[in-house]
Amino acid sequence: MTARRGLFVLVAVSIAMVVFSVSVTIRLQRVVAITNGLIESFDALDSWQVATQQTPVDQQAIVRNANIIVNSIPSVIGEAKRDSASFIYFLRQYQADETAQANAAELKDMLVWDLFDCHRLQTQYTQLVSLSQVGLSILILCIGVLSYFMGRRAQDYRLAPFPEANPNPVFGLNYRGDLIYTNDAVHRAVAEYLEPGGEPTQLLPEDYVTQLQELVNRHQLHEVWVHNVHEHIFQLQLQLLPKHDRIHIYAEDITEQEEIRARNAFIAYHDPVCMLANRQKLEQVIDQSDDPAQPLTLVMTVVSGMAGVLSTQGLAVADRFAREFSIRLRSAYVSVLTEHDRKPLVFRFDANLFGCLYQGELATEVHRRLEKALEQTVLAPFSFGKRDYYFHIQSGAASAPASVSARQLIQRVNLALHSINGCEAAYRVYDHRIEADVQQRQRIEQSLRRAVELDELQMLYQPQQDLRTGKLVGFEALMRWHLKGEVISPADFIPIAERTGLIHSMGNWALRDVFKQAIDWDALPAVDNTVIAVNVSASEFTRRNFIADVKSALNDYPVNPQKIQIELTESLLIEDESVAIERMHELKALGFSLAIDDFGTGYSSFSYLSRFPIDKLKIDRSFIVNLKNGARDLAVVAAMVDVAHQLDIEVIAEGVEQDSERQALISLGCDQLQGYYYGRPMSASQATIFATGQTEAL
Repeated sequence: MTARRGLFVLVAVSIAMVVFSVSVTIRLQRVVAITNGLIESFDALDSWQVATQQTPVDQQAIVRNANIIVNSIPSVIGEAKRDSASFIYFLRQYQADETAQANAAELKDMLVWDLFDCHRLQTQYTQLVSLSQVGLSILILCIGVLSYFMGRRAQDYRLAPFPEANPNPVFGLNYRGDLIYTNDAVHRAVAEYLEPGGEPTQLLPEDYVTQLQELVNRHQLHEVWVHNVHEHIFQLQLQLLPKHDRIHIYAEDITEQEEIRARNAFIAYHDPVCMLANRQKLEQVIDQSDDPAQPLTLVMTVVSGMAGVLSTQGLAVADRFAREFSIRLRSAYVSVLTEHDRKPLVFRFDANLFGCLYQGELATEVHRRLEKALEQTVLAPFSFGKRDYYFHIQSGAASAPASVSARQLIQRVNLALHSINGCEAAYRVYDHRIEADVQQRQRIEQSLRRAVELDELQMLYQPQQDLRTGKLVGFEALMRWHLKGEVISPADFIPIAERTGLIHSMGNWALRDVFKQAIDWDALPAVDNTVIAVNVSASEFTRRNFIADVKSALNDYPVNPQKIQIELTESLLIEDESVAIERMHELKALGFSLAIDDFGTGYSSFSYLSRFPIDKLKIDRSFIVNLKNGARDLAVVAAMVDVAHQLDIEVIAEGVEQDSERQALISLGCDQLQGYYYGRPMSASQATIFATGQTEAL
């Protein structure tokens, strides 16, 4: 029987008891009234008898007592319940004789027996009333106690938001951790997630009682637990109710939500293409390092050449190469670790910047091994279809205590990267001297911004010789910067100019100065047939307005374009082939000839020579100085010359300083040379004198 049904039964019995008690009380009152009437009748009868026996008879007393008896006597009296009407008549018509006295005595006996009966009934009814009152009191007490506990339970349910209808499990416990109630969802969860015979408490942590006690001791009213139950994740929200000594636990299966959250967190902290950690994850790991005493080493590698793949093959192929490159880099990064080293964090900072975060400071020898491992990643080409692509990398590294912020550590690595000065492949570890170099570069940058305005730039001209005739065939225009009497090397200021965008104004000035000089020389017989080669930087050549600027310079200085040769670096052609081909054809349409500078210093491919409208190929000095090493190096240069001639491209060797080198080039069929052997860079006036002297010598 439920508590509610028991309460209903107790209330029904209490009502019946009340009705019975009222009924008995009414009867008791009726008996008391009859008893009182009998007593008055009995007393009046005594007085009546006394009055009848007096001499003379007290008629008034007889009438008065007769009236009292008539008014008080019950309608029936005696054991036989005789009608009292005859006695009333007897009293009213009293005659003093023996019969009357006998009737009076009989009446008195009847009244006595009726009094005895009334006393007995009064005693019984009084006992029944007392018993009913005691029973009713007990029932009321039971109803109160049961109502109290039912009220507490009802209050518990009211404190929970419809626990029985809640689709999620709801637990009710006391402060000792004893389970008081559970809703139906708890039992469904037990059947679904636990083995047969499982208990509801198995859905809670094993030490939930201890944890509850800690919450109670801390007077903490709210808490959230996360608990795993057979590959399902439950979130348990605890609500402590101090006024009621109750604890409510609302459970929810958040497995799906956690999977979504984990997936979103992975997306937020990982690169979607390579699935490596991203910049946000890197900064989080550095800033939240759990061991402040443990130094960190950050290595970042920038990849050159991705833009060319993106422009020629599209995003899908570029992403494919990025994934393949990330695999190579990951292998290189982890190859320097020992089995005791902690796993590093490999990341992709942006489209062409990768890196790795190591726990601890890498030794110098480890940096050397890492540099070699990274160099290996770009030796093999990346193939798509019938095309091979080569990439260049540069890496910077820095170590710092874990207390250094992510921003500071990344800044140090960037300083190391920028200090490489555009080398084809390099690895630089940060030290404080780099900061001094950066400050020096900043000073150079500030001065460089005013170099054109202050007329500090100068074009020098290095002569070029035809190896077949020995004649002067042209000059290469070389930019120099004179800063307060000091000559700044192009290797120092050109990278700064490219990085800051100053190369545009400097390149425009150089073109105009060369065009003007070509016009001046065109009027001199000694140099009117020479061609001036001018180098165009990669950032200037790929700029959208480059061709427009060239046309503008031609309008201002209408030189014969055939007297000008545009030199382009090999790496520029490889990096963005489609743009390079388009711009080269535009220059050819204007009448300029084209040359590839520093050929062979990159990852050269003879196949692309046939795709570009090239007029001259310039062999880098690094190949010339090795000619003396033997047949192997001679064969390399011979191959360059042979392929170029088959494609109807002239070949010029730069950096020739010795006659032996010149003789070797002649034997290999090289067309022209440039270098100290024939002439150093000189001013325009000196170049004019040099050209005049060459003509006179002939």
